[in-house]
Amino acid sequence: MGKRQEAALETRKKLIDAVKKLSESKPYNEMSIDDITQTAGVAKGTFYTYFKRREDIISVIAYEALDSALNRASNEKTDVTERIACFLNNSAVIIEENTLQVAQQWYRSVTSPLDGDTLGMDKLSYDKGFIERCLQGAVDNGELQSDTPIDSLALQIISAYYGAVALWCMSDGKISHKEIIEDLCKDLLSKTINTYRR
Repeated sequence: MGKRQEAALETRKKLIDAVKKLSESKPYNEMSIDDITQTAGVAKGTFYTYFKRREDIISVIAYEALDSALNRASNEKTDVTERIACFLNNSAVIIEENTLQVAQQWYRSVTSPLDGDTLGMDKLSYDKGFIERCLQGAVDNGELQSDTPIDSLALQIISAYYGAVALWCMSDGKISHKEIIEDLCKDLLSKTINTYRR
């Protein structure tokens, strides 16, 4: 990697670290681009070299946490239901920790995306892809029947999960997303997956 690329990565990291630092005292929705660039010690225009808008940098931070949740779910659990439940429950915690405004912005980006905005579909592919890999792994190791409808089953699970996120957003945080996901994982997830067990 050349010096220019290293400098670019360092600047991008400064911006991300600035948002993390600011989040200790200020909600994401109250941070301005000026706040971020001043904290990072870079010019305001520099922000737009790396990100289109504030929500993009917040999404990067959320994805770092989601990657961690995905890795924990992949490595710590052996049963397919436990792996998926671990991912969904940890994701629910991360979503709530990253504030209601971030989740609401994500929903806006799905339902009314700006030109070139793929944030919503990227998140859907990310989440559904993990669930599909878990289900396929369970088929491959004989845990689930060979005719398990992986795509359909993953869509059912992700629909229930996103429904919980939507309720949380629509209720302005009054309905607990984490509690709905916990109940989903204890009851519906097990019943749905157990239908296809060998």
